[in-house]
Amino acid sequence: MKSINWKQIIITSVVCLLPIVCGLLFYNQLPERIAIHWGINNQPDGYFSKPAFVFGMPIMMLALQLFCCIVSDRSDENPEANKKAVTVYKWLIPTITVVLYIVTIAIALGNHLDIRRIVVILLGILLIISGNYMPKVRSNYYMKSKVLWVKNRDEQLVNKAIKISAYVLIVFGALLILSILFQPIVSVAIVVALLLYSLYIYLHVYMKSLK
Repeated sequence: MKSINWKQIIITSVVCLLPIVCGLLFYNQLPERIAIHWGINNQPDGYFSKPAFVFGMPIMMLALQLFCCIVSDRSDENPEANKKAVTVYKWLIPTITVVLYIVTIAIALGNHLDIRRIVVILLGILLIISGNYMPKVRSNYYMKSKVLWVKNRDEQLVNKAIKISAYVLIVFGALLILSILFQPIVSVAIVVALLLYSLYIYLHVYMKSLK
C-alpha cells in the first residue's frame, strides 16, 4: 500500500477549517441567508442559511480536500520526484476555500465587490499554476492514475498530451485574467473553450491508446 502524507493532509485540512473562525467573529452581523453563488451578471442566485455557510462550507471543502489528497497519494508512483508539484496542487483547495469564504462574508456584510472578476482572476491564476507544474510531474503519475480510465497507455503519447495541455492551461489562464476587462460572456466563452479542449485531448489520448 502506498504511503499517505498525513502531515500535509492535517495541515491543509486545518487551513480548510480556519475560515470558520472568521465566520464566528462576524456571526451576529451576518444575514440569515447568505449568497454563495452568483450569475455572470453578479446577481446572487444561490443561498445557504447562515449556519450552513459558516460551518458547512468549510466542512464540504475539507471533505473534497481529503478525497483529493488520499487519491493523489495512493496513485502517485513517484512521490519523491513529484513532491514539489503535488504539494502545490494540494494547497489549491485550501487557498480557494479561504479566499472565497472571506470574499463571501465581505459581500454578505454589505461590501460591494465584483465577485465575477474575483473568481475569474482566481481561476486564471490557478490555471497558470497548474500549467506551470504539470510537466514537472512524472508521467506515470498521470498514466497509472485510475482517474484517466485509459487502458494500454502510450507513455510518449501521454507525455506529449501533458506538455501541450500545460501550455494551453497557461494561455487560457492568462486569457481569463484579461477577460475581466471585457463583458462577462467573454470569460464564459474562454471557460467553455477550455472544457471542450480538455474533452478533445482526453478522447484523443483514449482513442490512440486503443490502437
